Amino acid sequence: MTKLRRLTTSKPLDSIAFMGDFTSRGDKTFIASAFQHFTLLCRAQGRSSKALPLIFVPGNHDVNRDDARELGPTEKFSEMASLAARLGWQTVPVDQPVHFRLPTGSAGANFILVNTAIGSWELQNLPAFLRDRLEALSPSTEPVDLGSPDISGHSPATPPSDPDKEASDDEYYGQMDTPYISREMLAGLQELLQQPDMRYGIMIGHHNLLPQKTPRITPYAEMLNSGFVRTQLLQGNKPIVYLHGHIHADPVEIVNDPRFPDGKLICISAPEIQSGFNELVFFTTDQGELVGIRLIPYRTNVADGTVMEGEHCFISTMSNGKAFLNNDTFDLLRRLRDHATRRGNGLLFWDEITEIAASAELGLDLEDSLLMLQAARFVEIDGLTKANSAWRIKVRDE
Repeated sequence: MTKLRRLTTSKPLDSIAFMGDFTSRGDKTFIASAFQHFTLLCRAQGRSSKALPLIFVPGNHDVNRDDARELGPTEKFSEMASLAARLGWQTVPVDQPVHFRLPTGSAGANFILVNTAIGSWELQNLPAFLRDRLEALSPSTEPVDLGSPDISGHSPATPPSDPDKEASDDEYYGQMDTPYISREMLAGLQELLQQPDMRYGIMIGHHNLLPQKTPRITPYAEMLNSGFVRTQLLQGNKPIVYLHGHIHADPVEIVNDPRFPDGKLICISAPEIQSGFNELVFFTTDQGELVGIRLIPYRTNVADGTVMEGEHCFISTMSNGKAFLNNDTFDLLRRLRDHATRRGNGLLFWDEITEIAASAELGLDLEDSLLMLQAARFVEIDGLTKANSAWRIKVRDE
C-alpha cells in the first residue's frame, strides 16, 4: 500500500483501476471501508481531490447473497455503485458498459468497464441437482469457502452419495459463481467498439476470458460465454486490452485470429493485492494508434514484505510493425544502424539520435518513429517509462 501511495504522489498517473473483490463471501461491512481507504490512499487530498480517476468493477465476492436473492440480478449492485458515486469514483458498470476517455478529451484512450459478476449467486444458471438443493436453504445460512472434497468416489459435477458430504452443498454455494457478460452488456460493448474513432479499446472486468492455470472445483471456473466474447472482440479487427483479476495470478496472454489481421486480444491479469500490482504505460501515435504497452510489475518480497519493481515487459499491439513504417522511418533505421556499426556499439542515446535525425533533415516525429521501430522489433528502448531524454536505444542486427 505504501508503494502505491508513493506512485500516486510521485508520478503523473492517469488512473488507478481495481479489478473487484473488495470483500470476501459478500460481507458488505468491508466494501464501504475499502472504498474509503483507497480513496484516501490514492488521492493526496482525500475525497475532495478528484484529479485522479479511480476505477472499480464488481467481483463475485462483492455480491451479497441476501441482496442477490432479495433484490435481483442488477439491484444487488446498487449499494456499491452508490458508494463509488458518492466518493467520486468512475461509474460502476451494472447492466450496461461504462465508457470514458482518459485523459479526458478526444485524444484520450477509450476505457470500457464491464460487469462480469451479473450471474454471481444467481441460482438459475446452476446444475439442477445443486439449484434445487440451494433454493431450499435459508438466506441466513452463512456462506463458506469452496473446499477440496475427495473426488475418488464421485465427480465434482455430480452430487456426493456419502451423507458426510452433505455439508459440501453449503461450500459450493459460498463459492458458486456463474460469470458471464450479459446480452445487453455485450450489445453495448459491440456498439462502442464499432465507433469509427475507437481505434483500440481498454476493457476492464473482473473475470478471466481464458482458462486459468490452476483448476478450480466448480462447474463454472471460467466465464460462461468467454469463447463467444473473445470471438466478437477479435472480429472487431482492432487491438483490445482486457484487464481483469479473479484468478489470483498474473498471466499475460495474447489471442489473435489470422482472418482478422489487425485484431489482437491482450489479457493482463492483476495479482492479489497482497502480492503486488501492475503499472501499465500505453504508447500511442499522434494519429491515435496504439503501438504498444509497457507492463511494470511491482511484487511483494515474501521474506520482508517490501515491494520491488520487477522486470519490464513490452507488448507490441501492432499486427505487422513494418506495414506502419514510412520511408523516413526506414531511413532513420538505416542511419542508426550505420552509426552503430561505425561506433562498434549498438547502444545509442537520445541526444545522439536527435543529432542523426536533424542532420538528415528527416520529416518525422522522432519519438513516434522510435516507438514504431520498437513495436516492429528493430530497436529495443530501455527506460520507456522515463522522459525520452533518458532513453537508451539498442539497435538490433538485421
